This record gives sequence, structure tokens and C-alpha cells, in this order.
Amino acid sequence: MKGGLSETQKKLIQWLEQDNHWFVTTKEISSYLSCTEKEAHSLGFALSLKKWFATLGHNQYLLLRSTQPQPPPFIHPFIIGSRLVEPYYFSFHTAASYHKLLPSLPTQVYLVTTAIRNNTDIRGISYRFIHVTPRKFFGFTPVTIDGVAVNMADKEKTLIDSLEKFKYIGGLPEIIRLLKDNIDTLDMQRLVDYTVLMGSSTLVQRLGYILDHLNVSFDEEFLKSYSLGVLTYFDPFNTYDLKPKRDEKWNLMINIPDTLFTKE
Repeated sequence: MKGGLSETQKKLIQWLEQDNHWFVTTKEISSYLSCTEKEAHSLGFALSLKKWFATLGHNQYLLLRSTQPQPPPFIHPFIIGSRLVEPYYFSFHTAASYHKLLPSLPTQVYLVTTAIRNNTDIRGISYRFIHVTPRKFFGFTPVTIDGVAVNMADKEKTLIDSLEKFKYIGGLPEIIRLLKDNIDTLDMQRLVDYTVLMGSSTLVQRLGYILDHLNVSFDEEFLKSYSLGVLTYFDPFNTYDLKPKRDEKWNLMINIPDTLFTKE
């Protein structure tokens, strides 16, 4: 071993550095070293244990360190994230920051996926995977980051995802504020259609109540037709510790203050 690396490991890393080949698959390792893919996988695993590789999805690795004085180049977290799981799209606070609705979270990235994947940390960034059913996996489009196409929730899907799972956007007051501050820039029909497609009666009731209190025009009867009419709490966590009052129209127990809808 030299510098903690076997000769084979050192040969592989130097090849990657010389070719600026920061991402590598077990198939590429197998081809370069003329070994089996099983042996390539073992080599990749060993290098990940030594903190030279980060293990990505689909038998891929990212080179984390360099044998040269200069460190490996910066790679945008969205590009790294796009290689971690399939299928995926970025949403919640990550997409909200992309759409300039919120400041970025420099150490956290949120991905939506129908696959099961554990959260992981790479180069100081925490990648959090939010599992959804196939029915809810829609509303994204390719965007280009440093020349690479990645899947990003559009503005309306970002907000609907966040209204359903608001802990990934900073809480219920934050998503209400975002809807309030950006309501004039949103495609209202798309917002309503996305809510219906999500298949959640609570989400339908929650959005209907918010849009009513923001005094915007929307297809109210269409949205209401997808509510099961089951009485539910607007805020299941009772963030404000308020005595709830019933809203008959959307059949919601309202336990949030009206001041959340006041325009500043």
C-alpha cells in the first residue's frame, strides 16, 4: 500500500484524474482494468470505505479526493443529486430556491422519487429523498445546470408538493407566505389541476381555503368536487396552539391565525 492505496487503486484514481473523469461506473472500471464487474464493484466499495469514492446510484461513484496538490473541481450538487436515484426530480425548498422563491439551503438538497433510497451526505451536502407514490410523481421539467440536464419541479408543483409536506419547505406558515407573495405569478388552473392529480382530499381542502382567503379567481366547483368532505384539521401539528373553528365551506377545522393571509 502507498498512501493508503494499493497499486491498482492508485492506477485507477490517476486515470480518472488525468481524464478529468470524476464520475465513474463499475462497467468503466471493469473495462479500464480488464477485470470483472464484480471485481470492479469490490474495488469501488473499497475506495468508498477509504473515503476516496462516494457511492452514487446505479453502480456509479464520484471521486472525492485527488493525488494532486489541487483538489477535485466543484461539481454542482444538482448534478451529483441527479445521479443518486432514478426516477427523481428536485422539489420542496431546493426547487423553491431554483425558482427564486426562497434563498438556497447550501447544505441540503431535496429529491422526490418513487424509489426507496436512504439519505446520504456527499461533499458536505445532505441529499434527502422524499418517497412518493407514482400518482404524485409529475410536474417537473428538464433544466440545465452547468451544461447538464436535471429534473426540476415547476413552480406550481413545487408549491403543491410543499403544501402537502410542508416540513420540507420550512413549515406551514412559510408555504402560505410563498403562495400569498407569489400568487399573481402562478398558473391558477395548473395549481388546481396539480392538486386534484395528487389524489389527496386534505390537500384539496387546504388549497381551496387558502385561495379563498387570498381572494383569487379559481375553478372552485371543480376543486370542491374532488374533496371527500371529511372533516380534518388545517394544521395537523397545531403549530399555533389555537382553539380550532370549523370552516363549513371546505369542511376544515381552522387552527391557524387569519394574520397569515394579511398582505404586508
